[in-house]
Amino acid sequence: MSDDLGLPPRRALPDDVRDRLRAEVRAGIGKPRRAKHVWYAAAAAVLVLAAGAVVATQTFRQQPVAGPPPDPGNRLTLDPKVATAALDRCWAAVQAAGKTDRVPPRGEWVPLFTEVLEADAVVAATAAGKPMFCETTETTVTLSDPAATPAYAPGTRTGLLLHSPTGTVAGIVDSGPAPAFLGSRTEGGDSMSQSIRPSPVSGQFVAMTRTALWTTTLTVENPSAPGASVLPQPPPWLVMAVDRPVTAERTSPAGRALDECLNTSEEVVPDAAAYAPGPLLETGDFHVVMGRRGDRVVVCETQPDYQRPGKTKSRAYPDFTGPRTKPARTLTVDTLGAVESGAPRGQSRHPFVAALPLTATKATIDFGIGTSVEADVVDGMVAAWVPENIDLAPEATAHVQARDAQGKVVYDGPLRLM
Repeated sequence: MSDDLGLPPRRALPDDVRDRLRAEVRAGIGKPRRAKHVWYAAAAAVLVLAAGAVVATQTFRQQPVAGPPPDPGNRLTLDPKVATAALDRCWAAVQAAGKTDRVPPRGEWVPLFTEVLEADAVVAATAAGKPMFCETTETTVTLSDPAATPAYAPGTRTGLLLHSPTGTVAGIVDSGPAPAFLGSRTEGGDSMSQSIRPSPVSGQFVAMTRTALWTTTLTVENPSAPGASVLPQPPPWLVMAVDRPVTAERTSPAGRALDECLNTSEEVVPDAAAYAPGPLLETGDFHVVMGRRGDRVVVCETQPDYQRPGKTKSRAYPDFTGPRTKPARTLTVDTLGAVESGAPRGQSRHPFVAALPLTATKATIDFGIGTSVEADVVDGMVAAWVPENIDLAPEATAHVQARDAQGKVVYDGPLRLM
């Protein structure tokens, strides 16, 4: 992504704030996360997840939702089934935490719109007329505090009420007729910008950055007042907890590597603890590990942080393609030790990582240089280092033959190298 978005210089997060955020997340979902490019940018998907308005005309859990019918051209929608399930989980979490005295009764929660990204659902609602946000993943719930005052950017009427561990950003915006823009910049220097429009019912908005909250600086820019204003940290969430725990194996070398990598990557993978470890590649200071959660596959890389000697940098790459489109496919990753990252010349290595049919147990990877690599396939995942003398051109491929436990060929064909 380009850095020329007009954002202010990156601010280092104070150590005490970083430590507090990490401690709170550890208490709720296990461990923190802390590398370079936003993986949504790597997938060429700058998501605009908050625009327009939404209202409803039906009775929703006997709760009136004021306003006219939704505009068919409007981007915000209300999914009653999603909203009911999410709000019920958030209410159950409030009860489990013993905080029912901190929020209005469940019957006074009125959903306005929903945003859904894979298994991550966010409901913008009001509780006795106060703005509130409820986020659920497959294993966690996070609820903003309806009694809290939004953390406003200086000189603006845009304020945050929630910045969740998944990178969800939610709050109140008063941008007038023109759209405001939410900017996010990570400690690694990557930035993105999303257009946001408020609900005319409450002024609430939702956006997703998928970057770790303790490494991300958020800004807002209103065209009527040029110049980006830094958004301060939002008030603490009311509840953040694992209500449906699923924990994958983390004691093997691959399990430990996956846990460490996903929990130190700037790119957030929701429900990271539920990903089962796959193949692990290690050479020197370079580590590559794969993980699977149902149909979802992730690759996580760790290498030295050449800009900060003595530290490491991790990046997570979720698979956007999915098995329904291509049951055998190469997964997108970066070259480790690339010169542009500050590494000395001649040290780079590129991993070949692919998803194969789940029945595969062995794979022969022919890079076209007269020799082949034999690799184990773990839960439909395979990884191998690309030979150093291979040209990593965009069109370059390797021939892969995958076999099941009985030796039957379950895939035989070319896959791109990168």
